[in-house]
Amino acid sequence: MKSIHYLLIALVFISSCKEDTEEQPNLPNDYGSGLYIATDNGVSFYDGETVKNQIYRKVNGTILSNVERIKFKGTKAYILADHNLFTVNIETFEDKGTAGSFVNAVDFEFVIPEDRMFVVDKGDSKVKVVDLDRMEITSDIETGDRTKPVFIVAKWYRSVIMNGGAVADSLKDSTIVAIDYRDELVPLADMMGSLYIGDNPNSAVMLSDLKVLCKGIYDENDLPNKTESSLIIINPWENPMQFNSTSQTLGGIYNANNLTSTPDESKYYFTAEGGVYSMNNNGSGVTNIINIVSDILYYQDEQLYINDSENSKNTIYKYNVGSNIFLDTIVVDGNARDINFY
Repeated sequence: MKSIHYLLIALVFISSCKEDTEEQPNLPNDYGSGLYIATDNGVSFYDGETVKNQIYRKVNGTILSNVERIKFKGTKAYILADHNLFTVNIETFEDKGTAGSFVNAVDFEFVIPEDRMFVVDKGDSKVKVVDLDRMEITSDIETGDRTKPVFIVAKWYRSVIMNGGAVADSLKDSTIVAIDYRDELVPLADMMGSLYIGDNPNSAVMLSDLKVLCKGIYDENDLPNKTESSLIIINPWENPMQFNSTSQTLGGIYNANNLTSTPDESKYYFTAEGGVYSMNNNGSGVTNIINIVSDILYYQDEQLYINDSENSKNTIYKYNVGSNIFLDTIVVDGNARDINFY
């Protein structure tokens, strides 16, 4: 009897250990390198041959809608959607945590030191600091009373936020805001000041200097009163209240947005009322290169990726700027809002 008693105890112990150490089944590495498209219907993935739609729902069993941005850091993707910030493993797309709630978060940028992120909350007129280890909002910085921040760019120790306004022109903004996020190895989130530039700054590139694209006043219900877009060139490393800037009006260009450039800054690209344009790095030589009106734009290796915002927002076109020809058409399940490569 004692032997049987000891055997039963051993079996219970072994069974208990097995339950404690049993691992969840491994998810397949179906994603990773490729093109990710954020849509109003989730996230789509394109590996160069096949489109996989709503991949977050497929892996995690939860619908992810109204996706605004997707960016990558290390082995994780970070996604703004449904007033929250989601993080997933880039290989499996398994959910790894959520931070929220935001009023209307529209953009974000990673900042150092420490694992932090600045999230632009347009609906709250604030930039919110997120601790990526804990996936929690730890503090916030106001971008100005009733402003509408829409875009952030960061380099070295400073981030610059565009207060991009809203329709109609009574809600226009004309400022950019600088926030320093480090002093040597000390983490900061210090407002350094704001600068009046042009009407409704909405995108920027900060490489050798800071180039800010201002769309001007553009209300589709009041087009006779629209104003031309402009490019503002600024030295971002001086005290923001003493920025020395130059302004270049983009003659005949309205509703400019989505400024991007080649890595060497030899060419800049942007979207506008008449399609997609290129220009020199000083704002001269503006040329219409694609007649498709797009509200997103991504540049990689001489290729531009755009959508067709007037006819088929779910269609992504790949255009080679060297040969001036379209190379690919990618159709996704939802209206495209952002494009990014991993």
